[in-house]
Amino acid sequence: MESFSQLNLKQDIIAALDSLKFKEVFEVQEKVIPLILQGKNVVFTSRTGSGKTMAFTIGFLGKINKKLGIQMIVLVPTRELCIQVGKEIQRVCEPLNLNVGTLYGGREISNDYRTTNKKNHIMVGTPGRLIQHVNTKQIKIGDTKLIVFDESDQMFDDGFFEDCVYVKKRASNDAQLVLSSATITEKVKNFMDHVIVDYELLSVGSKIPKNISQEKLFCRILDKNHILPKLFYKKKRVLIFCNTKVKCDGIAKFLSDNKFKVKAISSNLTQSERLNHLALFRDGKLQILVATDVAARGLHIEGVDLVINYDVPTRTEFYIHRIGRTGRTDKKGHAITFICPQDEERFRIIEHNYNLDVKDIS
Repeated sequence: MESFSQLNLKQDIIAALDSLKFKEVFEVQEKVIPLILQGKNVVFTSRTGSGKTMAFTIGFLGKINKKLGIQMIVLVPTRELCIQVGKEIQRVCEPLNLNVGTLYGGREISNDYRTTNKKNHIMVGTPGRLIQHVNTKQIKIGDTKLIVFDESDQMFDDGFFEDCVYVKKRASNDAQLVLSSATITEKVKNFMDHVIVDYELLSVGSKIPKNISQEKLFCRILDKNHILPKLFYKKKRVLIFCNTKVKCDGIAKFLSDNKFKVKAISSNLTQSERLNHLALFRDGKLQILVATDVAARGLHIEGVDLVINYDVPTRTEFYIHRIGRTGRTDKKGHAITFICPQDEERFRIIEHNYNLDVKDIS
Protein backbone atom coordinates (compact mmCIF):
# COMPACT_ATOMS: atom_id res chain seq x y z
CA MET A 1 0.00 0.00 0.00
CA GLU A 2 1.39 3.37 -1.02
CA SER A 3 -0.34 5.88 1.25
CA PHE A 4 -2.36 6.30 4.45
CA SER A 5 -5.16 7.91 2.43
CA GLN A 6 -6.08 4.40 1.24
CA LEU A 7 -6.85 3.25 4.80
CA ASN A 8 -10.18 5.06 5.31
CA LEU A 9 -8.75 7.43 7.93
CA LYS A 10 -10.23 10.83 8.77
CA GLN A 11 -8.83 13.75 6.80
CA ASP A 12 -7.34 15.51 9.83
CA ILE A 13 -5.37 12.37 10.69
CA ILE A 14 -4.10 12.04 7.12
CA ALA A 15 -3.10 15.73 7.19
CA ALA A 16 -1.23 15.21 10.48
CA LEU A 17 0.64 12.20 9.05
CA ASP A 18 1.51 14.20 5.92
CA SER A 19 2.86 17.06 8.02
CA LEU A 20 5.12 14.59 9.83
CA LYS A 21 6.32 13.14 6.50
CA PHE A 22 4.79 9.73 7.28
CA LYS A 23 4.64 8.57 3.68
CA GLU A 24 5.31 4.83 3.65
CA VAL A 25 2.69 2.45 5.05
CA PHE A 26 4.43 -0.54 6.64
CA GLU A 27 2.96 -4.04 6.37
CA VAL A 28 1.92 -4.16 10.02
CA GLN A 29 0.05 -0.85 9.64
CA GLU A 30 -1.71 -1.98 6.48
CA LYS A 31 -2.98 -5.11 8.24
CA VAL A 32 -3.72 -3.82 11.75
CA ILE A 33 -5.23 -0.34 11.15
CA PRO A 34 -8.36 -1.62 9.29
CA LEU A 35 -9.09 -4.07 12.13
CA ILE A 36 -8.73 -1.31 14.74
CA LEU A 37 -11.10 0.88 12.71
CA GLN A 38 -13.63 -1.98 12.68
CA GLY A 39 -13.46 -2.21 16.48
CA LYS A 40 -12.08 -5.75 16.53
CA ASN A 41 -9.78 -7.21 19.15
CA VAL A 42 -6.41 -7.87 17.55
CA VAL A 43 -3.48 -10.11 18.49
CA PHE A 44 -0.46 -9.75 16.27
CA THR A 45 3.17 -10.79 16.18
CA SER A 46 5.59 -8.34 14.65
CA ARG A 47 9.26 -7.73 15.16
CA THR A 48 10.60 -4.63 16.89
CA GLY A 49 11.08 -1.71 14.49
CA SER A 50 8.28 -2.78 12.15
CA GLY A 51 6.07 0.27 12.78
CA LYS A 52 3.69 -1.45 15.21
CA THR A 53 3.26 1.51 17.59
CA MET A 54 1.79 3.62 14.80
CA ALA A 55 -0.31 0.64 13.67
CA PHE A 56 -2.36 0.48 16.87
CA THR A 57 -2.29 4.25 17.45
CA ILE A 58 -3.33 5.61 14.05
CA GLY A 59 -6.29 3.26 13.80
CA PHE A 60 -7.80 4.59 17.05
CA LEU A 61 -7.12 8.33 16.86
CA GLY A 62 -10.31 9.08 14.93
CA LYS A 63 -12.42 7.55 17.74
CA ILE A 64 -11.12 9.83 20.49
CA ASN A 65 -13.55 12.39 21.97
CA LYS A 66 -11.52 15.44 23.04
CA LYS A 67 -14.09 16.30 25.72
CA LEU A 68 -13.44 13.05 27.61
CA GLY A 69 -10.42 11.87 29.59
CA ILE A 70 -8.37 8.70 29.10
CA GLN A 71 -9.76 6.64 26.22
CA MET A 72 -6.68 4.66 25.23
CA ILE A 73 -4.18 2.87 27.48
CA VAL A 74 -0.90 1.38 26.28
CA LEU A 75 0.74 -0.97 28.78
CA VAL A 76 4.47 -1.65 28.35
CA PRO A 77 6.96 -3.69 30.41
CA THR A 78 9.72 -1.14 31.10
CA ARG A 79 10.14 2.53 31.92
CA GLU A 80 12.48 3.08 28.95
CA LEU A 81 9.89 1.63 26.59
CA CYS A 82 7.19 3.75 28.26
CA ILE A 83 9.14 6.95 27.56
CA GLN A 84 9.95 5.84 24.02
CA VAL A 85 6.40 4.79 23.08
CA GLY A 86 4.96 7.90 24.74
CA LYS A 87 7.18 10.16 22.63
CA GLU A 88 6.30 8.27 19.46
CA ILE A 89 2.55 8.57 20.09
CA GLN A 90 2.86 12.20 21.22
CA ARG A 91 4.49 13.06 17.90
CA VAL A 92 1.39 12.10 15.91
CA CYS A 93 -1.08 13.37 18.53
CA GLU A 94 0.35 16.88 18.85
CA PRO A 95 -0.98 18.16 15.49
CA LEU A 96 -4.40 16.78 16.46
CA ASN A 97 -4.44 18.54 19.87
CA LEU A 98 -4.62 15.22 21.71
CA ASN A 99 -2.78 14.82 25.02
CA VAL A 100 -0.54 11.86 25.87
CA GLY A 101 0.72 11.03 29.36
CA THR A 102 3.30 8.56 30.65
CA LEU A 103 3.40 6.80 34.02
CA TYR A 104 6.27 4.55 35.04
CA GLY A 105 8.20 3.39 38.11
CA GLY A 106 11.76 4.17 39.09
CA ARG A 107 10.98 7.72 40.23
CA GLU A 108 9.11 9.39 43.08
CA ILE A 109 5.37 9.02 42.63
CA SER A 110 4.99 12.76 43.25
CA ASN A 111 6.72 13.30 39.90
CA ASP A 112 3.64 11.78 38.25
CA TYR A 113 1.24 14.45 39.48
CA ARG A 114 1.96 16.79 36.59
CA THR A 115 0.72 13.95 34.35
CA THR A 116 -2.24 12.82 36.46
CA ASN A 117 -3.50 16.40 37.01
CA LYS A 118 -3.61 16.98 33.27
CA LYS A 119 -6.44 15.94 30.96
CA ASN A 120 -4.91 13.14 28.93
CA HIS A 121 -6.65 11.25 26.13
CA ILE A 122 -4.00 8.52 25.88
CA MET A 123 -1.97 7.08 28.76
CA VAL A 124 1.16 4.99 28.28
CA GLY A 125 2.35 3.22 31.40
CA THR A 126 4.00 0.33 33.12
CA PRO A 127 1.28 -1.80 34.76
CA GLY A 128 2.32 -1.40 38.40
CA ARG A 129 2.59 2.38 38.38
CA LEU A 130 -0.60 2.87 36.37
CA ILE A 131 -2.54 0.67 38.80
CA GLN A 132 -1.21 2.69 41.76
CA HIS A 133 -2.83 5.80 40.33
CA VAL A 134 -6.06 3.98 39.44
CA ASN A 135 -6.39 2.65 43.00
CA THR A 136 -5.74 6.06 44.56
CA LYS A 137 -8.20 7.63 42.13
CA GLN A 138 -5.54 9.91 40.64
CA ILE A 139 -6.67 8.74 37.21
CA LYS A 140 -9.95 7.28 35.95
CA ILE A 141 -9.95 4.61 33.26
CA GLY A 142 -13.64 3.72 33.17
CA ASP A 143 -14.10 5.46 29.80
CA THR A 144 -11.17 3.64 28.20
CA LYS A 145 -12.20 2.21 24.83
CA LEU A 146 -8.87 0.69 23.76
CA ILE A 147 -6.23 -1.17 25.79
CA VAL A 148 -2.96 -2.15 24.14
CA PHE A 149 -0.73 -4.79 25.72
CA ASP A 150 2.59 -4.00 24.02
CA GLU A 151 5.65 -6.30 24.11
CA SER A 152 3.36 -8.65 26.00
CA ASP A 153 5.73 -11.63 26.04
CA GLN A 154 8.22 -9.66 28.13
CA MET A 155 5.47 -8.02 30.17
CA PHE A 156 4.03 -11.36 31.26
CA ASP A 157 7.47 -12.87 31.85
CA ASP A 158 8.22 -9.93 34.15
CA GLY A 159 5.23 -10.85 36.33
CA PHE A 160 2.62 -8.38 35.04
CA PHE A 161 0.06 -10.93 33.83
CA GLU A 162 -2.40 -10.37 36.70
CA ASP A 163 -1.86 -6.60 36.59
CA CYS A 164 -2.88 -6.60 32.92
CA VAL A 165 -6.00 -8.61 33.76
CA TYR A 166 -6.82 -6.09 36.51
CA VAL A 167 -6.50 -3.09 34.18
CA LYS A 168 -8.87 -4.76 31.73
CA LYS A 169 -11.43 -5.28 34.51
CA ARG A 170 -11.25 -1.64 35.61
CA ALA A 171 -11.75 -0.28 32.09
CA SER A 172 -14.96 -0.16 30.08
CA ASN A 173 -16.59 -3.58 29.56
CA ASP A 174 -16.66 -3.04 25.80
CA ALA A 175 -13.06 -1.82 25.54
CA GLN A 176 -11.29 -2.97 22.41
CA LEU A 177 -8.17 -5.06 23.14
CA VAL A 178 -4.93 -5.17 21.17
CA LEU A 179 -2.00 -7.41 22.05
CA SER A 180 1.37 -7.19 20.32
CA SER A 181 4.22 -9.61 20.86
CA ALA A 182 7.41 -10.63 19.11
CA THR A 183 6.72 -14.26 20.05
CA ILE A 184 3.72 -16.24 21.31
CA THR A 185 4.83 -17.74 24.62
CA GLU A 186 2.66 -19.96 26.84
CA LYS A 187 1.69 -16.99 29.01
CA VAL A 188 0.75 -14.92 25.96
CA LYS A 189 -1.36 -17.81 24.62
CA ASN A 190 -3.09 -18.11 28.00
CA PHE A 191 -3.93 -14.39 27.98
CA MET A 192 -5.19 -14.57 24.40
CA ASP A 193 -7.49 -17.52 25.06
CA HIS A 194 -8.78 -16.71 28.55
CA VAL A 195 -8.71 -12.91 28.79
CA ILE A 196 -9.18 -11.59 25.24
CA VAL A 197 -11.01 -14.71 23.97
CA ASP A 198 -12.49 -13.25 20.74
CA TYR A 199 -9.75 -11.84 18.51
CA GLU A 200 -8.23 -11.62 15.06
CA LEU A 201 -4.77 -13.23 14.96
CA LEU A 202 -2.13 -11.83 12.61
CA SER A 203 1.49 -12.79 12.01
CA VAL A 204 3.17 -9.87 10.27
CA GLY A 205 6.38 -10.45 8.32
CA SER A 206 8.97 -13.10 9.00
CA LYS A 207 10.33 -13.35 12.54
CA ILE A 208 13.82 -12.92 11.14
CA PRO A 209 13.96 -10.79 7.99
CA LYS A 210 16.15 -11.82 5.07
CA ASN A 211 17.97 -8.50 5.22
CA ILE A 212 19.75 -9.63 8.42
CA SER A 213 22.93 -11.60 7.72
CA GLN A 214 23.34 -14.23 10.47
CA GLU A 215 26.66 -15.84 11.32
CA LYS A 216 27.98 -18.12 14.07
CA LEU A 217 31.47 -18.46 15.42
CA PHE A 218 32.54 -21.53 17.40
CA CYS A 219 35.10 -20.72 20.11
CA ARG A 220 36.21 -21.34 23.70
CA ILE A 221 35.05 -19.05 26.51
CA LEU A 222 38.61 -17.79 26.97
CA ASP A 223 38.82 -16.79 23.30
CA LYS A 224 35.79 -14.49 23.26
CA ASN A 225 37.45 -11.28 24.43
CA HIS A 226 40.37 -11.88 22.06
CA ILE A 227 38.02 -12.24 19.08
CA LEU A 228 35.61 -9.45 20.00
CA PRO A 229 37.61 -6.32 18.97
CA LYS A 230 38.38 -7.81 15.55
CA LEU A 231 34.66 -7.69 14.69
CA PHE A 232 34.28 -3.91 15.10
CA TYR A 233 36.15 -2.87 11.97
CA LYS A 234 34.13 -0.31 9.97
CA LYS A 235 31.19 -0.68 12.38
CA LYS A 236 29.80 2.60 13.70
CA ARG A 237 27.25 1.16 16.12
CA VAL A 238 27.62 -2.27 17.77
CA LEU A 239 25.22 -3.86 20.28
CA ILE A 240 26.61 -6.76 22.38
CA PHE A 241 24.30 -9.08 24.31
CA CYS A 242 25.28 -11.26 27.24
CA ASN A 243 23.29 -13.26 29.75
CA THR A 244 24.27 -11.68 33.09
CA LYS A 245 24.74 -8.22 34.56
CA VAL A 246 28.18 -9.15 35.90
CA LYS A 247 29.38 -10.24 32.48
CA CYS A 248 27.82 -7.15 30.91
CA ASP A 249 29.90 -4.88 33.16
CA GLY A 250 33.00 -7.01 32.66
CA ILE A 251 32.87 -6.83 28.86
CA ALA A 252 32.32 -3.06 28.97
CA LYS A 253 35.35 -2.63 31.25
CA PHE A 254 37.53 -4.84 29.04
CA LEU A 255 36.61 -2.85 25.91
CA SER A 256 36.98 0.49 27.69
CA ASP A 257 40.45 -0.54 28.89
CA ASN A 258 41.25 -1.21 25.22
CA LYS A 259 40.27 2.35 24.26
CA PHE A 260 36.84 1.65 22.77
CA LYS A 261 33.97 4.07 23.39
CA VAL A 262 31.60 1.75 25.26
CA LYS A 263 28.99 1.68 28.01
CA ALA A 264 26.95 -1.08 29.63
CA ILE A 265 23.20 -1.03 30.18
CA SER A 266 21.70 -3.32 32.81
CA SER A 267 19.22 -3.15 35.68
CA ASN A 268 22.13 -2.26 38.01
CA LEU A 269 21.99 1.30 36.68
CA THR A 270 19.64 4.05 37.73
CA GLN A 271 17.04 5.15 35.23
CA SER A 272 18.90 8.37 34.42
CA GLU A 273 22.16 6.44 33.85
CA ARG A 274 20.46 4.00 31.48
CA LEU A 275 18.81 6.79 29.52
CA ASN A 276 22.08 8.69 29.35
CA HIS A 277 23.95 5.66 27.98
CA LEU A 278 21.22 5.07 25.40
CA ALA A 279 21.32 8.71 24.31
CA LEU A 280 25.10 8.57 23.87
CA PHE A 281 24.75 5.44 21.76
CA ARG A 282 21.95 6.87 19.63
CA ASP A 283 23.89 10.12 19.09
CA GLY A 284 26.98 8.25 17.89
CA LYS A 285 29.13 9.27 20.88
CA LEU A 286 29.50 5.58 21.78
CA GLN A 287 30.50 2.91 19.31
CA ILE A 288 29.48 0.00 21.51
CA LEU A 289 26.66 -0.73 23.94
CA VAL A 290 26.76 -3.91 26.04
CA ALA A 291 23.37 -5.07 27.32
CA THR A 292 21.42 -7.82 29.03
CA ASP A 293 18.18 -9.05 27.47
CA VAL A 294 15.92 -7.42 30.06
CA ALA A 295 17.62 -4.02 29.75
CA ALA A 296 17.39 -3.91 25.95
CA ARG A 297 13.91 -5.27 25.24
CA GLY A 298 11.81 -3.00 23.05
CA LEU A 299 14.34 -0.18 22.85
CA HIS A 300 14.20 1.80 19.64
CA ILE A 301 17.73 2.31 18.35
CA GLU A 302 18.22 3.04 14.68
CA GLY A 303 21.33 2.26 12.65
CA VAL A 304 22.80 -0.66 14.61
CA ASP A 305 25.41 -2.10 12.22
CA LEU A 306 26.14 -5.26 14.17
CA VAL A 307 24.58 -7.33 16.95
CA ILE A 308 26.94 -9.72 18.74
CA ASN A 309 25.54 -12.50 20.89
CA TYR A 310 28.49 -12.83 23.27
CA ASP A 311 26.45 -15.59 24.92
CA VAL A 312 23.89 -17.86 23.28
CA PRO A 313 20.58 -16.63 24.76
CA THR A 314 19.06 -18.68 27.56
CA ARG A 315 15.67 -18.75 25.81
CA THR A 316 15.02 -19.26 22.12
CA GLU A 317 12.75 -16.21 21.72
CA PHE A 318 15.52 -13.94 23.04
CA TYR A 319 17.46 -14.68 19.86
CA ILE A 320 14.64 -13.04 17.85
CA HIS A 321 14.55 -10.01 20.13
CA ARG A 322 18.31 -9.57 20.04
CA ILE A 323 18.99 -9.70 16.34
CA GLY A 324 15.87 -7.62 15.66
CA ARG A 325 17.92 -4.64 16.88
CA THR A 326 19.78 -4.60 13.55
CA GLY A 327 18.31 -4.46 10.06
CA ARG A 328 15.34 -2.36 11.13
CA THR A 329 12.89 -0.95 8.59
CA ASP A 330 14.35 -3.22 5.88
CA LYS A 331 17.91 -1.88 6.10
CA LYS A 332 20.76 -4.39 5.96
CA GLY A 333 21.66 -5.94 9.30
CA HIS A 334 24.37 -8.22 10.65
CA ALA A 335 24.34 -10.60 13.64
CA ILE A 336 27.14 -12.84 14.96
CA THR A 337 26.73 -15.44 17.72
CA PHE A 338 29.62 -16.87 19.76
CA ILE A 339 29.07 -20.58 20.43
CA CYS A 340 31.11 -22.47 23.03
CA PRO A 341 30.98 -26.29 23.28
CA GLN A 342 28.45 -26.18 26.12
CA ASP A 343 26.17 -23.92 24.01
CA GLU A 344 26.06 -26.01 20.84
CA GLU A 345 22.89 -27.95 21.65
CA ARG A 346 21.04 -24.81 22.78
CA PHE A 347 21.90 -23.04 19.53
CA ARG A 348 20.88 -26.08 17.47
CA ILE A 349 17.45 -25.83 19.10
CA ILE A 350 17.24 -22.13 18.11
CA GLU A 351 18.19 -22.98 14.53
CA HIS A 352 15.63 -25.79 14.41
CA ASN A 353 12.79 -23.79 16.00
CA TYR A 354 13.15 -20.89 13.56
CA ASN A 355 14.31 -22.92 10.56
CA LEU A 356 17.58 -21.00 10.35
CA ASP A 357 20.62 -21.59 8.21
CA VAL A 358 23.27 -19.61 10.09
CA LYS A 359 26.60 -19.31 8.32
CA ASP A 360 29.64 -20.72 10.17
CA ILE A 361 32.56 -18.25 10.07
CA SER A 362 34.82 -20.03 12.58
